[in-house]
Amino acid sequence: MSNAIQTPAGRRLAVMPPPVLAGIVRYFHVERDSGGAALVPASPYPMVTFFAAGGSLVPSTGGTLTLFEQPMLCGPVTVPMPVLWRQGTTFISALIEPASFARLFGVSPAALRDLPVALADVTPAAPFAALQDTLHGTDDTSAWLGVLQAWLLQLLARRPAAVPPLALPPALLALPAADIARRCGLGVRQLERRFNDTFGQSLRDMRRMARYVQALARLMQAPPRHGLLTRIAMDCGYHDQAHMIRDFVHYTGRAPRAHLQDAGTDPLHRLYRYDPAQRWIVARP
Repeated sequence: MSNAIQTPAGRRLAVMPPPVLAGIVRYFHVERDSGGAALVPASPYPMVTFFAAGGSLVPSTGGTLTLFEQPMLCGPVTVPMPVLWRQGTTFISALIEPASFARLFGVSPAALRDLPVALADVTPAAPFAALQDTLHGTDDTSAWLGVLQAWLLQLLARRPAAVPPLALPPALLALPAADIARRCGLGVRQLERRFNDTFGQSLRDMRRMARYVQALARLMQAPPRHGLLTRIAMDCGYHDQAHMIRDFVHYTGRAPRAHLQDAGTDPLHRLYRYDPAQRWIVARP
């Protein structure tokens, strides 16, 4: 990482975690000077978000909207989440590997699935005032990343893993639940409980989301060409293109062809757009 990372106004930045946080953080997302309605993409990765300016109105329990200006946590997002940002909203998020979420924050991802909450309500003993002071006191993206990374490392040091999370290589997702359970030395019901606690959703739902995530990653990186959607559907394990379209509508609110044809003029789906040099960070396996 360079000493100075600049994020132009109205733009977003994806940043790889340092080696010491590999396997803990998927990537960091920086959003600068945005405003208006947006859709947060469905994602298997829980996140913690700190605001440097502005705030976000997000759905909460009962269908009401809650304004977040202070740090917030959210578990896996299983359907696109509509948000409304105040003009000039600037924030930094860490997308967390699901198996590390409980160790960091003391709560299962399943408890916060599709549910943004104030960080202080979940981990009141995790001080973040110094981190907030840095966000409000400097415009340097590198400084923001540095203090957030240091804060996450402090959380890891304070909370050793009491119960090892369920370690499940992605290739095993395609196996029947009984086969996965046998390889893990568990009963099927034990596997299902531990899987839900670790990843925040059921094995069946995770299989579906993993297929969609793989297809979206291919779509983000591949140049449009004839037959691309059929090829992606086949490579990602869909029965046919119609099956993939249904999943994309469920997880993103629009068909995959709309993503291909997106010229960058639709602010609602802005969070799917990154500079070409950064897309691999978001789309990597």
